Amino acid sequence: MWQDKINKINQQDCLELMKEMPDGCVDLCVTDPPYGVNYEGGAVNEFKREKLVNDDSASIYEKIIPEIYRVMAKDSAAYIFYATSCEHDVFPMIKKVFGKYQQLIWFKTNTGFGAPAAHYHFDYEPFIFVRKGSPVWNGGGTKRSIWPMKKNPINELHPTQKPLWLIQEMIQNSSDKGMLIFDPFMGSWTTARACMEMERNFIGAELSADYCEIGKQRLRQQVLL
Repeated sequence: MWQDKINKINQQDCLELMKEMPDGCVDLCVTDPPYGVNYEGGAVNEFKREKLVNDDSASIYEKIIPEIYRVMAKDSAAYIFYATSCEHDVFPMIKKVFGKYQQLIWFKTNTGFGAPAAHYHFDYEPFIFVRKGSPVWNGGGTKRSIWPMKKNPINELHPTQKPLWLIQEMIQNSSDKGMLIFDPFMGSWTTARACMEMERNFIGAELSADYCEIGKQRLRQQVLL
């Protein structure tokens, strides 16, 4: 049963997991889907990107966004990262499924400088905030669409690893303790780690055995704290 996969490391295709999940079963979705490009990392390689084998970012969004909407509770929210190169595929699908959306920006306050050939250095990442019904809101009236936050000094666990504090902000703003948070692309399991620290439940999937092992180690560390 799908409930047996709550608060567990699930090495599985997220679409297969979502087939098991009933309508309206999660209270918040936080996810960073693969963008269809392979980031080599580092300022020198900022513009050196290679297409992932058998990966079409447009088809990924077309498949997952309707399913994310389906499993979301009637009063819930979602935060979805995307690459600017994919926005022409992402925005129409988001608008079709959710209707309204809000674009948010993570401004990386500690972005370094390196490769002279880059000219303009990327110091932000965009993501989308969408609502279904009237979700929990703990953000008061002071939150803004630009989030100035530090990035990880080094992405040790994953090429596009998001900082724990960024994911915690999303969870804090849009869920309460005990709620179920869904991340279909767990990666290095940062969302799961944030949920454990913040007394939320989580469910999600990751295909890579290596990243699932990293997830096991991170969650084991949290249990021992």
